Amino acid sequence: MIKIIVHIYHCLHVRGGLGIRLEILEDVERYYENIFSDQDDWAKDQFRKFCHDLLSGTDPFPCVLGVQGLKMGELEFAFVSKSDQNYRNLAIELKKYAKTSRMYGRNTSFVAFFEPDVNVDSLERYEKRFWDVLNQLHHFDDHPWPKDIPEHPDDALWEFSFMGEPMFVVCNTPAHQKRRSRHANTFMITFQPRWVFEDINGNTKRGRHIQDIVRSHLHSYDEVLPHPSLKWYGEQGSHEWKQYFLYDHNEPVEMKCPFHMKGEEHMETKVQQNFGGKMPQVIEELLPKGKTGSVEVQRDLPYKAHKQHTHPNDEVLHIVAGSLTFTIDDVEYKCSEGDRISLQKNSLHSSVAGPDGCTYIISVLD
Repeated sequence: MIKIIVHIYHCLHVRGGLGIRLEILEDVERYYENIFSDQDDWAKDQFRKFCHDLLSGTDPFPCVLGVQGLKMGELEFAFVSKSDQNYRNLAIELKKYAKTSRMYGRNTSFVAFFEPDVNVDSLERYEKRFWDVLNQLHHFDDHPWPKDIPEHPDDALWEFSFMGEPMFVVCNTPAHQKRRSRHANTFMITFQPRWVFEDINGNTKRGRHIQDIVRSHLHSYDEVLPHPSLKWYGEQGSHEWKQYFLYDHNEPVEMKCPFHMKGEEHMETKVQQNFGGKMPQVIEELLPKGKTGSVEVQRDLPYKAHKQHTHPNDEVLHIVAGSLTFTIDDVEYKCSEGDRISLQKNSLHSSVAGPDGCTYIISVLD
């Protein structure tokens, strides 16, 4: 049986049924037609496009587990409206799914569609949004981190976990073009419980068979080769988090994992105007405490522009002369002598120096 729960904060949760098999697109649309009849148009539209993408008869979608899960009614869906800005209601639905996922079959996943924006963002901004969602979900998770899952993302056995359930996570966006297997008509995140892959690895016949099928489909479906980060879970040199969000190219992206464990200190992005301080005082404040370190002094010529980019580490900039316009996540700040800018790692930002240029001290924090 299918259940629908529409919450007052407009996070629509749709539970897949059991014991069915829907082979063609028309069957799937007919099966879900009554469910979506009185829901928002954007939710119905996104689900319809999702079905078309996964069930194309001429252009097979590479994720065979997702395709089978949809046909078997083993997927669960959440539609997250813009009113659920802190993702609290998404966390509620994911919590329910984590508790009951083993009821729905070996191809199950939890797919979250986010209400479309008017304009398509850049891949960089979608990546930041993706990690913001995971960090916020982790904030709402009241269950202890699994004892058998390392807490550090650089460990090959690390996996995002929620309610004690390790989950492989995949992000799809409208900005993906060449890597069509990561394209969606809206921002979308899929959560696959780790137990789904228990007998799918490089040491099992089923795992090697599924890998051959997926790789074959990827070669014909995507306009780029399969990403080098795509490896088996636990394989030496692999990092699960690097597979969650893939770009349209296969060039290495130098960054630290943006996921923060609870209690882990991390810098708040902010601009403090009129912070003040003379050069010696500022240098002393920005030097790392209790260890050897350094700061950098940089001078930008008049109207020097630094295009939108991110850094893999937290940084602090303190302006000691001149001015600049600093933009963080599309918010513009007019900064001048005495202002201090704190940037959390992976914050999307850009700057343009003022008519007299700008001199500032930079402290890069490990």
